[in-house]
Amino acid sequence: MSRPSKILLLSDNVGTEYIARIEQGVARALQSSRFTLASRNIYGTSEKVADLVGDPALAGIVLTAPLADDRAAIARIEALSLPFVRIAPLLDLDRGNIVTMDEFDAARAITEHLLQRGHRRIGFVKGPREHLVSIRRFNGFASAMGGHGLKVDPDMIGFGDFSRASGREQGAALLAKRPSAIFASNDEMAIGVLEAAKARGIDVPADLSVVGFDGAVAASRANPPITTIRQPLGEMGAAAAEILLEKIERPTSSANNAEVHYELVERASVSALAA
Repeated sequence: MSRPSKILLLSDNVGTEYIARIEQGVARALQSSRFTLASRNIYGTSEKVADLVGDPALAGIVLTAPLADDRAAIARIEALSLPFVRIAPLLDLDRGNIVTMDEFDAARAITEHLLQRGHRRIGFVKGPREHLVSIRRFNGFASAMGGHGLKVDPDMIGFGDFSRASGREQGAALLAKRPSAIFASNDEMAIGVLEAAKARGIDVPADLSVVGFDGAVAASRANPPITTIRQPLGEMGAAAAEILLEKIERPTSSANNAEVHYELVERASVSALAA
């Protein structure tokens, strides 16, 4: 019987760039190994996790969010005795190995960036409910607001799905509430908010400040370029692959988790309010 030769990067995510950046990191870490990378994004398909993880050629699996918190998927992988690493999980952190970034603190930091520039009427566009990082990012936002004695206004909250189209839709609804700033919880939605503002003749950043999250290339090319939290997704993918390789070679080794650090990238989409 031949030795398992593949590492599976498994995703269920609308964010193609998000997955691509993680994939690049995993591929980089596997270059000097005997393993090849198989990457599958089941978003919008009829493919099932159970069908993909049963391949006898698999040596291990990297799960990205939200599959990193999918208990049924994790249980299936555990039943097959396959080593796995979870990227950005929030549940059951003792299951498998994990690679994390402090989503809460990152969201708190970029909200603080707006608050320090005088913004108080700040709209927030949440991500999809099945992505638990959406909750962490909102909680970081709410914590920063509370730290300045501000209550989160439910009328200033939109519910998107991490797509640009949902950013346009939710941005348009929030603009009717006359915020001075909007925090979209990923960059694609932030670009959608920009598009909604432009369609209504609202100048960014003179009339509205906009911030995002993830560090997508598109955010740096937007007009204006968007202030954001850069997640080191390539680094996260590489760390996950390195941990997985260690686990494959030494199955009885103890958990070897990793935490990476975010970067607040300041660009031209934020202005300070006049005192």
